[in-house]
This record gives sequence, structure tokens and C-alpha cells, in this order.
Amino acid sequence: MTSVERPPVAADGGREHLEPAATDVSVAAADSVTVAGWTLVSRVTGLLRIAAIGAVLGPTVLGNTFQFTNALPNLIYYGLLAGSLFPSLLVPALVHHADAADRRACERLAGGFLGATAVALAVVVPLAVLAAPQLLGTTAPPGQAGLGGGQVGMARLLFLMFAPQVFCYAVVGTATATMNAHQRFGLAAAAPALENVGIIAVLGVTAVTYPHESGGPVQLGELLLLGLGTTGAVAVHAAVQWWGARRVGVVLLPRAGWRDPEVRTIIRRAMPSLGQAGVLALQVVALLAAANGARGGVVGFQMALSFVYLVVAVAVTPLALGSLPWLSRAFSRGEHESFHDTFTRSLGLALFVAVPAAVGCLLLSPALARFVAVGRMAEDDGVRVIASSLGALAAAVVGQAVFSMCSYAFYARRDTRTPLLAAAVQVAVCLTGVGASLHFLDGARLLVGLGASYSAGTLVGALCMGAMLAGRVQRGPVRLVPSVARTGAATAAMAVPVWLVAHAVTSWEGRVGTAAAVVLSSVTGVAAYWAVSRLLGAPELALLAGVRRRALPQGGPS
Repeated sequence: MTSVERPPVAADGGREHLEPAATDVSVAAADSVTVAGWTLVSRVTGLLRIAAIGAVLGPTVLGNTFQFTNALPNLIYYGLLAGSLFPSLLVPALVHHADAADRRACERLAGGFLGATAVALAVVVPLAVLAAPQLLGTTAPPGQAGLGGGQVGMARLLFLMFAPQVFCYAVVGTATATMNAHQRFGLAAAAPALENVGIIAVLGVTAVTYPHESGGPVQLGELLLLGLGTTGAVAVHAAVQWWGARRVGVVLLPRAGWRDPEVRTIIRRAMPSLGQAGVLALQVVALLAAANGARGGVVGFQMALSFVYLVVAVAVTPLALGSLPWLSRAFSRGEHESFHDTFTRSLGLALFVAVPAAVGCLLLSPALARFVAVGRMAEDDGVRVIASSLGALAAAVVGQAVFSMCSYAFYARRDTRTPLLAAAVQVAVCLTGVGASLHFLDGARLLVGLGASYSAGTLVGALCMGAMLAGRVQRGPVRLVPSVARTGAATAAMAVPVWLVAHAVTSWEGRVGTAAAVVLSSVTGVAAYWAVSRLLGAPELALLAGVRRRALPQGGPS
């Protein structure tokens, strides 16, 4: 993969006569185009994967069990152990060596992290194998009394086969950070699609080999096919990411990182980040375990949560990754106003996409639920749990966008304690709501309560994070409030035609009518949002236009 070409240097030494902060955001946004495009492919295939789980396994005990245990390896690595460590802490450390073209130092640092991570995983994974499946037994739906014990045994067998995935994700995380530090983003964002396609293929083979028309018992061969096949797909993903790091000149091999002073320094700095990632991962585990209390709840809630992750992954994470090296350099050079302006423009651009997407998820949640619910999940109960979850989770798109952008800004400042405090607040709010939901609600209402709890937690955590960052950053000339006001006005103008079109088209029957409702409402909403934003003179439109111009080198495709 080739990176996006840097803006040309003008005769006076400036970059197209742009302010430094504006240039940094423009370059970061240009880098994010590649990430966003391939991330969209990866996230869409991920959504298709969850839809395939619902279609093949349905709103059943097996469906809930497979989705819960399949999510654990990812949560253990990216949440309980590594979290934001690789993309947000390892990248700034690697950037210094990458800028100096010191390949050996990059291999030493990345390999040291990989080795230290593997040792820690060897301790964490066995504990998770013993403890995590028990959660399903305690949250089994009331109508399935007596199945809790059987579900725990099924979960433990699946998770034993899924456990090697955690070590594969260690390779994925290290390789991704290595490529990002070398300004290579495409392959790292595209490779997860291979994993998703592989898992979909495994589910397809399962549907053909082990049909469940009669609702018969789950067979051992089916569990082995699901478990080993899924792990094989993750291994292919890890191998491709390792090859990507090799392409930039870094051969990833585990090293005794605990003996390396630079690795130890970053690990000490990373401890609060690990704490943040850990509490956020436990939050998701608690949400999925609680969703087991509804028939098909784990699959439906995870499917709805995937819409939130899709928007954040496409609109926020690429921009955050692209801006991270520039924020790190601005902070290291003491360019405080440039740091502020770069972050403010980046956050404004992220909200420019996240806010209308959140409103769209809320307004279109019934149509989206009918559209993605296929196969056994297309029953009324399956559609209901997806729609209920998605509507309640819509606000989390905005909260997660702000929380993520602020986290990356703090990591660029080498501050990992403040995000931990904000994450603790977020999780405390969310888990309070989860406990109340489990006590007072059931069925689809339980999922509404869980989604609302997650949304409330992310919004409160985002407000805390933003307030703490504002108090520590020297302000520059760029302001966020005008951008947010324009975004809010354009979103409000968009909402009316989206709602009208969605309700007019939903009278059409069948999947074609549902697809038409989603497509026509989305097109109408995008057109209205663009028109009002242009009328208000939103600078985000000009920035996005500049990104498109920089998407290819001036000499044409390379």
C-alpha cells in the first residue's frame, strides 16, 4: 500500500499557504481517507459477519453463546490488556525511530512490546477461560431455566478453541502500530475484512452441514467447526498484518521487552491506559452478558453496537490515527496553539460526521433492523431486539466520537491518567444503568435499558474528558462552538426529510421495500445535510474537498 502524498511545498517554503495547524489537519485527513475507505470495507464485512451469525444460529442459546465467546478474545486483547496501547502509545514512540529511518530500533521496540504482551497474555487467558463463561449461566433468560449450566459448558469449549485468537491479535496490534508509524494505513485497515469473510464462510459451511430446521440439539462437530474455523480466519488476518509490517522493513519477532529500558518506560506510562482499556472492556462484557437475558439479545445487541462501531471506525478513528503523529510532534516541539487548533479542527470534522449519523441511526433503527435481520434472526423477536438496541445506542455515536478523539489527544501529550479517570466515570454510569435494567426490565425493554445505559455513560465520559482537556491546552484562534452549531443546525434540517421518506417508503412490503427505505432516506438525508452545511459555509466541506484532491498524487495514480 502507498501512503497519500504530502502536500507540495510552495516556493516560499509554506505548504499551499495554509496555516501549520490547518496543514496538519489537512494532511491527517488525507491520510484518513485511505483508512476510512478500507475501514468501511472491514466494518461492513464485520456487520455482515454478525448478520450471518444471526441468520445461521438465530436468536437461540447457541447464537448468544457463540457471539459472546467470539467477542471475548478481541475484548481481552484490545481491552483488558492492550486497549489503546498500540495505536496511541506505541505509535508516538515508533515515530521517532521511523523518522530517523532506524529500522533496528523499530524492530527492537515493536518486538519488545510483542514479547511482553505475549507473556502477559499467557497469564490472562487461562483466567478468562475459567471465569468469563460463568457470566452466561448467571444471566440465562427466565424461560430457559436449567439451560444455564449447559450454556456454560458450551461457552467454555468454544472459548478454549477461541483462546489462540488473543495471541493472533497481539501480532495484529503490533503490526498495525508499526505500519501507522511509517505513515502506512491502508493494509492495516483492510486486513480485518479477510477475517470477517473467513468467518462468514465458516458459518455458511455450518449452515449446510448442520441445519437446525427441527430445532435439534447442538452437535459436537458443529461446535468444533465453528470454533476451529473461526480461529483459522483470525490466524490468516494476523499473517497478513505481519506481512504488512515486513513490507515497511520491520520484521516482527517477540523479544524480551521487559529488559529494554525504552520498552519499560513506555510500559510504565501505559499502565493507566491499560486500566482505561480494561474497565471499558469489562463494560462491554457486562453489557453482552446482561443481553443474554433476552432471547437473541447478545446477537441483536452486538449487531446494533456494530453500527455504532462502524460510524466511529469510519468517521473518527481514521482521523484520530492520522492526526496522532501531528499532535505528538506539536506537543514535543512546544507548539501549543498548533496543538489546540489541530485537535479542534479534527474534533469538529469528526462531529461533522458523527452527529448526523447518530440521528440517522435513531430515525432509521426500525428499517435498519429489518434490513440486517436475515435467516433465523428475521423473526419478529429478532428484529425487535435489534431495533430496540440500535435506537437506544444512537446517542453513543456522539459520545464515543468525542471520547475517542480526546483520548488520542491526551495520549499525544503522553498523559494516560486523565483518560483513565474519564473512563472510570463512563463505566460507573453505564454499569449503574445495567444493574437497574437487569432488575426492572426484561425482553426487548431490557435491551433498551442496556443501550441507554451505554449511551449515557459515553456522553458523561466525553463531557468529563473534554472539560479536562480544555483546562490543560493553551487555546489557539480556532473555536469549536461555531462548528458544532453549524453541524447541529444542518442535522436538525436533515432529520425532517429523513423521517418523512422513511415512513413513506416503509409501506412497501418485503426486503426490497426495506432496502429502499434505508437507501432513499440516507440519500435524502445526505443531500439535505450537505445543502444546509454549504449554505452555512461549513469549512468541513472545504476540508473534505481538499482531502479528495490529495487522495492521489498530482502526477496521477502510482
